[in-house]
Amino acid sequence: MARDAAVVVTWTQPIPGREAKALEVFMEALGWWGKQADEGRCSKPRTFFAGDGADGLLVVEGKSDALHELLESDDYEKLNAKGAMIVSDFRARLFYGGTDTELQRGTAIYAQAANELGYM
Repeated sequence: MARDAAVVVTWTQPIPGREAKALEVFMEALGWWGKQADEGRCSKPRTFFAGDGADGLLVVEGKSDALHELLESDDYEKLNAKGAMIVSDFRARLFYGGTDTELQRGTAIYAQAANELGYM
C-alpha cells in the first residue's frame, strides 16, 4: 500500500570552482521535479536555504509508490550523480510521514519493537 512520503535533498556549499555548474544543475533539478509534479506524480518541489547561506534543502511530497518509481529512474539517478559532483554533503533520502496516519503507524511500530526488546 502506498504511504505518504517525501524526498528530501540536502547539500552544503558548491565545490570551489563549480559554482556556475551548481546553479545549472539546481535549475535542471527544479525543472525535472516540476515536470513530475505537472504530470501528477508528486508535489511541486519546495526549496529552502539556511539563513546563513550555508545549506540548502529541497522537499518533494507524494505517495511512496510514485516516489519510488521516480527515484529508480535513470533521469533521477543522473541528477543525483550531478549533484554529488558539484556540491558538498549532497544527500537525497526518502522519508515517510507528514500525516497523522503515518505518525501513528511509525510510533506504533517503534513501540512494538521496543516492547519486543524489553525496553517498554
